[in-house]
Amino acid sequence: MANKEVDYLPMATHIAGAMWGDEGKGKIASGEAENARLVIRGTGGANAGHSVVYKGNKIGLHLVPGGITNPNAICLIGQGVAFDPILFLKELEELEKYEIPNLGERIKISGRAPVVFPYHKDMDELYERAKDKPVGTTRRGIGPTYSDYDNRFALRVYDLLLPPYELAGKIGVAAKILNILFAAFDMDECIINPESLAEEFHKYGEVLRPMIVNGDRITRWARQNGYKVIIEGAQAYRLDKNYGDYPNVTSSNCVTAGALIGSHLNHKDLDKVILVSKAYASRVGNGPFPTELMAHIENDKVIPYEKPFAGDVIREEGHEYGVSTGRPRRCGWADAVILKSAGEAEGADFQCINHLDTIGKIGQILGEIKVCVAYVYQGEQIDFYPDDIELTKETPTPIYETLKGGWEISSDLRDYDKLPDLAKKFVSIIEDVSGIPVKYLGVGPKNQDMIVRS
Repeated sequence: MANKEVDYLPMATHIAGAMWGDEGKGKIASGEAENARLVIRGTGGANAGHSVVYKGNKIGLHLVPGGITNPNAICLIGQGVAFDPILFLKELEELEKYEIPNLGERIKISGRAPVVFPYHKDMDELYERAKDKPVGTTRRGIGPTYSDYDNRFALRVYDLLLPPYELAGKIGVAAKILNILFAAFDMDECIINPESLAEEFHKYGEVLRPMIVNGDRITRWARQNGYKVIIEGAQAYRLDKNYGDYPNVTSSNCVTAGALIGSHLNHKDLDKVILVSKAYASRVGNGPFPTELMAHIENDKVIPYEKPFAGDVIREEGHEYGVSTGRPRRCGWADAVILKSAGEAEGADFQCINHLDTIGKIGQILGEIKVCVAYVYQGEQIDFYPDDIELTKETPTPIYETLKGGWEISSDLRDYDKLPDLAKKFVSIIEDVSGIPVKYLGVGPKNQDMIVRS
């Protein structure tokens, strides 16, 4: 009889986004993955970008887990990921330039992951056109892919291994409905030809064949050997399709519960959750943003200006432009209220706050740093993020605690006690309001630029 205590020894750490993505999850995930044997992406798709640093090179990743920089780690693209073969192969080609060891042997792709086809990106465009208030998606076809999966005519990675005529038959099921929509909206250039698409994607399947696996077997292997597992979260709490700012959300459950399913894991495998945020807040696309500051952004582009607004200062000091899209991010002050609600939804054990050095510089430029510690909403003071904003049409008004001035932090500083007093006060406010211990503090761009508190 199997020893269940050994079989389900908790070994998985979920790196979870606290707000609207772009928090620097790749950095903490890379650090945590240094001694991991399995690193998993379990949700989202190529709409989720994160950056890692390898031998001094900054690498932007979209589908491949950031743990690929650890030569001992198996990297699994899980069953919950909307998998784009074209973008994946381009990403693999780019990674090969950096001479990362054994790429082809260490990357595994769940055969159950849904496949993104070109027509999903066309549908993304169609859906955005049809909305009075577009969500501002990345047009990577993620939502339509998940929609097809729910309607049970999506194709999975395993289907790419079928003979072309069988693959064409499956694509043809989706084409019956989608071609009617494309014709109705005068998108004739998007009409699907199942046979030619099948020939193309069958070739991708043959290239990917050595990497395609049963993800359950990979996680069983890690579990039975007691290996450390990292789940690299995609998107974040406020983008989760249930918890987030619906309809301005992503198309998957990217909180911890959804990440476990997408990663071929169960709740008994979970050891800890690290909630990642920045020392300020940022968001790409539409939707409420309580602490947003004025900036010179129009139609997802920075417009010329002579004197910067506070939002411009944060954006430029933090280099806040999307990894996947290059779009400038909306920026604002840190929001400890969202962190409190995120911690409850994600089951957070610890926090990581990135850009502690950056917010110090911003404080020096602007003369102050603010932290949102509560909201005024519907005439009341509250300590949680409300879920009926779409109904009330009211964005919560932040109540701030203000710190005068800023600070400087050397990227080689590793002792929390040696931080400037004002920086420690900033961290203390966030801990007190959110109720989550801050264990990790990012103080520079490199993976090792991190203070770890005991």
